[in-house]
Amino acid sequence: MHAFIVTGASRGLGLALTEALLADGYRVAGLARGAVDALAALARRYPERLSAIDVDLSDAAAVAPAIAAAVEQLKPADCASLNLINNAGVVSPIAQAGHYPAEDVVRALAINLAAPMLATDALLRASAGLKARRRILNISSGAAAKPYPGWSVYCTTKAGLDHFSRSVAAEQAGQANAAQIVALYPGVVDTDMQASIRGSDAEQFPQKARFDALKADGELSTPAAAARRIVDHLLSPAFGLQAVVDIRNLG
Repeated sequence: MHAFIVTGASRGLGLALTEALLADGYRVAGLARGAVDALAALARRYPERLSAIDVDLSDAAAVAPAIAAAVEQLKPADCASLNLINNAGVVSPIAQAGHYPAEDVVRALAINLAAPMLATDALLRASAGLKARRRILNISSGAAAKPYPGWSVYCTTKAGLDHFSRSVAAEQAGQANAAQIVALYPGVVDTDMQASIRGSDAEQFPQKARFDALKADGELSTPAAAARRIVDHLLSPAFGLQAVVDIRNLG
């Protein structure tokens, strides 16, 4: 048995990951705002293996208690592994410097960067005495490595997430039952985030036409397909060999 915590579990890639993990027979704690309602159908199908935890990840003070509650509900002492998937993220504000809505910048920093840092910290603390293998997967983006005008906030948070993953990997090296941590680029997935991008202002985001074309040409990966590849990598022997990986480069 493997146990998983998935943030942003109520829609898009997070929901697809939760569904895939449950279908594979694993225990899952799904974290999201309104999680109890959004995950109700899955909870009815998997009442013994799914816990839904309602938490606003933009509230820094709420992150650690939510992770602690998830670990308690998952009962990982008898599991082969305890896994955290930091999936929750926002692309807004789609705006160039000089045009930022301040509240959106603060929220993006909180959800995209502070929340996975705090969740990782809480997971490591809560699992310090476990014998189970510990894995942390941070859903990042190719935008971490490539600058996009209009995505300066998003690019910055994802670049920070990548380097956080590298830094924690270095900290864990050599420790007893070292946790493995990886930042992964999932490719372009057909989620609400993509809809937000297509609805953005082309003056603020000059790449808008390219993302419109990806949808029109059927070049977006489905959440289910992306989730399957991510889960397979997370549970593979190759996980943790590199701190940052691109799903397109996986076999």
